[in-house]
Amino acid sequence: MKETTKNFLNHERYQLISIALVCVFTLWMLSCESTVPSLSSPTRRVTRDELHDELSFIIAQAETRFKSLDRQDELKQLITDQALLFAQGGAINPIGLLTANAALLGIGATVDNVRRRKKEKANLKTYADNARST
Repeated sequence: MKETTKNFLNHERYQLISIALVCVFTLWMLSCESTVPSLSSPTRRVTRDELHDELSFIIAQAETRFKSLDRQDELKQLITDQALLFAQGGAINPIGLLTANAALLGIGATVDNVRRRKKEKANLKTYADNARST
């Protein structure tokens, strides 16, 4: 029995090695997902689906910022139009003036809100650093 097994292995060794390599390669191909560095954190590696989610988030964030830029440009244009109308001696459009004032108030509130959030975040970070050091 031992001799026949030894003869079989000796005679078929290259085929057995190739079968073993094919099995290892197949397991590797099926079990390991391809990864790349993350867009938001290059030290972290992500799969295709995670990369797609990150890209979708970045595109949505960019679209939101473009809309904000469009609103700011519309406000600038409205203020410029009202100033030109007033400088030319024309009648002041009260609805346009109210719209401009409301837009300015909204921008001021947004800036104040962002400033408050940054301050709160800094306070939380300081609190967390103090809690870790004690």
